[in-house]
Amino acid sequence: MRIRSGPLALVAVASVVLAALWLNSCSSGASARSGPVDADRAMGHARAMVAFGPRPSGSPALLRNRDYIRDQLKALGLPAHEQNWDHFFGHDKKKLRLHNVWTEIPGQDPTNGPILIVAAHYDTKLCSGHDKPTSNFEFVGAIDGAGGSAVLLELARVLKSRKSVPNVWLVWFDGEESRTFEWDTSHAQSLVGSRYFVETMQKDKTRFPKGMARRVGAMVLLDLIGSKNPKVDRDLASNSTLLGLFEKVATETLGRTRKQGWFSYESPIEDDHYFFKQNGIKVIDLIDFHYRVPKTPDNPNAPTHPDYQAWWHTADDNLAAMDPASLKVIGDLLWFAMPELEKQVFQVMK
Repeated sequence: MRIRSGPLALVAVASVVLAALWLNSCSSGASARSGPVDADRAMGHARAMVAFGPRPSGSPALLRNRDYIRDQLKALGLPAHEQNWDHFFGHDKKKLRLHNVWTEIPGQDPTNGPILIVAAHYDTKLCSGHDKPTSNFEFVGAIDGAGGSAVLLELARVLKSRKSVPNVWLVWFDGEESRTFEWDTSHAQSLVGSRYFVETMQKDKTRFPKGMARRVGAMVLLDLIGSKNPKVDRDLASNSTLLGLFEKVATETLGRTRKQGWFSYESPIEDDHYFFKQNGIKVIDLIDFHYRVPKTPDNPNAPTHPDYQAWWHTADDNLAAMDPASLKVIGDLLWFAMPELEKQVFQVMK
């Protein structure tokens, strides 16, 4: 995942300045409710994944993480589908085997009914073997990789017992992180798993005879999940209706307001929702990115805030930077959004 440069980035910075002028006028007046997502269960999944160590695509640790996800799904009585393919990275065409995992929680019509996709990536940034010494360090990706993946597993537990009207697909993408340390804007070495998932599903005439956009009513992406003092940013690539829906739930149900940083900071993000949007699907990226990028000699103008730890793509993205309650609040956000989200999903069939 990366923030785009250029005019949109300038707009994003300007919007943050404007937001600071009116944030104090926003308040919820609501008491926070608690949903069924279990913070300790979610944190247990995150700990298990981080214990595998760095998990870049093609690594043995990534395979152990994949096996862990599959085993957890099977223990819940859910199917563990898998996509396995070879991708050639870089100028030297290094061949790596990649693996997407997904499960289906059936709705009223598993064969033809509408689908809600909730996804995260489970690979971690490759932080070894680079020419620049500062790009080589122990990176276990607790928040950036394990957090969203852990919440997905906990959502699998709570959603499977819910009477889902649409079909719910939970997807774990491999190959989100750029193989080069700097973001690959061509996407030859970044967003590889989500692109492969969309391209192969578009060709699947059994599941999607008229294309994905005629069955997939929405795609919700979880990324950079689990930090202390969490928030959700306003991703400019996300669907405005979905942004409004999730912000309303955050404010009125969870008591998380713009004054607390929720849906306040705008960022144009390239992430695993990119190819879904390119193919006509409504998307939203629930991501905590703004203020998480540290100031460095290469990025001296990164905005910082004393309330938000800057751990992105550093060795500080570890278990100590996480809070189990942050995993729960994102899972609960999706849980409480489900009734209205389902209505959005059903519109795709009209």
